[in-house]
Amino acid sequence: MIALNAVVKRYPDGHEALRGVTLDIEDGEMVFITGRSGAGKSTLLRLMSGIERPTSGTISMHGRDITRLSSSALARLRRNIGLVFQDHQLLTDRNVEENAALPLRVAGLYGKELRQRVAIALEKVGLQGQAKASPLALSGGERQRLCIARAIVNRPRLVIADEPTGHLDKGYAHTILDIFKSFHSTGVTVIIAMHDTDSLPLPESRVLGLEDGLVGGDSEAESSEAM
Repeated sequence: MIALNAVVKRYPDGHEALRGVTLDIEDGEMVFITGRSGAGKSTLLRLMSGIERPTSGTISMHGRDITRLSSSALARLRRNIGLVFQDHQLLTDRNVEENAALPLRVAGLYGKELRQRVAIALEKVGLQGQAKASPLALSGGERQRLCIARAIVNRPRLVIADEPTGHLDKGYAHTILDIFKSFHSTGVTVIIAMHDTDSLPLPESRVLGLEDGLVGGDSEAESSEAM
């Protein structure tokens, strides 16, 4: 599904966030990208989703080199990717339902089908009873669940999440990972960046360790009964 070949990302200040990353992620995989803060995890996710372009190297999705796409083509590509950011980027002047519906409105969908898709997405993350609430009235964990609902409302085959459990207590963090695991069980490819995996057992998955801009490890995490 996604193939990176010798990908380098160097910023104008000279900082080299990625130093030649080569990896393949298959359809239907659940992959955790781990590493300390500053290891390059967020940069890697932004490149995979087409938000940024690499300095050199290639990134292919289903055999298509996305590094050569125009800005408009990249925007269309991102409509088929569910993105969950570290900062929630919720609109506080719109309610939960309206926030979840934003990707559908961008795609030109309105009416009954939009309402049905939003209702299903909110139900999947356990927010069906708070559709008319303001995001400001939600807890941190609930806001993260709303971000996930917004990411999956378009029914993407790929979901990318950057530190989705970073500021949550352990109970909420387990809930968030269970939600992602449920998507993966339906065949969705899930890629999650996390810096702290010691205190939070991971579901059965592939784990890529990133260190100083390079992939330093590639292993399988065993499922945990704690999940």
